Amino acid sequence: MPSTNAPPANHGAQALGAPSRNAPPATHSAQALEESFQSRAGRLESQVLTLGTNDLTLEPFTSTNGLGPVEVNRSNGDKGSADGGTLTVNGVTAARGFGTNAASSLTFALGGACPTFTAKVGVDDEVGNRGSVIFQVFADGMKVYDSGRMTGRDGARSVSVPVTGKRELRLVVTDAGDGLNGDHADWLNPVVTGCTASPTVSGPITITRSGTYSGTWESTTTTPAVTIQTSEPVVIENATIRGRGHLISGWRYDLTVHNVRGETLLPDVSGRSKGRAIQGEEIYNLRVENCTFDSGIYVRKFLGSGSQGIRVLRNTFSNIDGRQSNGAGGFNGNTSYTQMVQFNDVTKIGTAEIAWNQVVNLPGVSAVEDNINLYVSSGTPSSPILIHDNYIQGAYPANLSAGFSGGGIMLGDGKTADPLNNGYARAYNNVVVSTSNHGVAIAGGYGNEILNNRIISSGRYPDGSRIASQNVGMYVWDLYSAGTAFGAHRVEGNVIGWTRVETDGSEWTNNWWMPDVNQNGGTASGNTGLGAQTPDAEKAEFTLWQQKLASAGVNIDAR
Repeated sequence: MPSTNAPPANHGAQALGAPSRNAPPATHSAQALEESFQSRAGRLESQVLTLGTNDLTLEPFTSTNGLGPVEVNRSNGDKGSADGGTLTVNGVTAARGFGTNAASSLTFALGGACPTFTAKVGVDDEVGNRGSVIFQVFADGMKVYDSGRMTGRDGARSVSVPVTGKRELRLVVTDAGDGLNGDHADWLNPVVTGCTASPTVSGPITITRSGTYSGTWESTTTTPAVTIQTSEPVVIENATIRGRGHLISGWRYDLTVHNVRGETLLPDVSGRSKGRAIQGEEIYNLRVENCTFDSGIYVRKFLGSGSQGIRVLRNTFSNIDGRQSNGAGGFNGNTSYTQMVQFNDVTKIGTAEIAWNQVVNLPGVSAVEDNINLYVSSGTPSSPILIHDNYIQGAYPANLSAGFSGGGIMLGDGKTADPLNNGYARAYNNVVVSTSNHGVAIAGGYGNEILNNRIISSGRYPDGSRIASQNVGMYVWDLYSAGTAFGAHRVEGNVIGWTRVETDGSEWTNNWWMPDVNQNGGTASGNTGLGAQTPDAEKAEFTLWQQKLASAGVNIDAR
């Protein structure tokens, strides 16, 4: 082991709901949250939308603002409420709009009812030629517009972006990296157009027989929005599901979920974190395709046979968050373990595939452990669990300055005496970006493979500050001292650039640490280590991912 390489942070068993000791998130500079990492005050209410065009100044929203409150139909002014003037950009006035000061965000719950957002943006004349800001628009957590740097010398720019099917619209202003002075930013005449009628929302449902189910369901308590109480085949498709507990939950089910949008809300119960998008206990079959979720999938035990299996294909996940509620709309400082996909005691499964999914977790608004975690779970020697062609970005602690145990893809987590009960998983052709503690790892099990993945991290948050929990790009380590039940792993053809930043700003690469890769016949070959990486290099990986999707003709998320 090279002297500069430290072993990974201890990675313990994944006890669902077990708290960590993370403190409340650390405060970073305004630019640190440039990708809309702002925390949101208050509780977001659904819009009451009419057909056609809807003025967002008349709709409920939650917000953060760099100087006083966000002002409605007036400029930002100063620290007080309603102390601004007429919205004016380069001499052109507007009666409707929002006056903000970087760093700011406004969030609206569109419910998938409107196809287009339009506005004009600019720095208000009340600051003269001062101010420098960047306007950004996010739809369901993904950036769809960036104005570039604008100052008080610029005229208003028109914004028109598609938001078809998107549930959440977020309008963000950053300080362009040079401080908040004079950053009075206006959103003029912000509207959503082409809106359809808001869907009829039903309360929680319980499914007790086979069938295909579509609708809009919401649970205002921790009761699952959809409960499956049958082992007959059930299909949920073309649905919108929202709730403060699990969105879909059941026991011994055969379930297909297709084209579903899910939103998990913070529970009103202290010590509880958001629920899972899909929770399954002792299941016979699960297929999840082309869905959009802000929480993950958890399966404990698999009972199926034949063509039954677990398939998670072409879905989009964002900001998976294990932070625990304080019961009053905020957080208590603890986190629960949560993942994009976790198998727990899913052993000797003949058909399992996690492929062509995208997950983006942003610092400050998420707290995911391993994005993909196989805990005491296994495929078979002839049919391994396949984890391939996924894009995985971000795994950070709730306290951005704290240590962290978690990362991108974890194979062989946990310990068993029987090698057939833990391992036989193949992770290949994945892209893993900035997942802190590790990119891809083997901590236990037998016969796992890590092949031809790209694992990239700059070791920095978007504002340039160091990730304190940054550790190693890839590791193979008999963490649980499993002896003969650990080994025969294959690690080949991976490209890794993993930068660590020290407190003094110095950088070094820690691409891999594989002290036990050769145990019981394991091998490693053809892995390429890259030099120091940058945030721009990380952004380039997402562009390459989008090109890969287009080239393969793969559509992800709900339509």
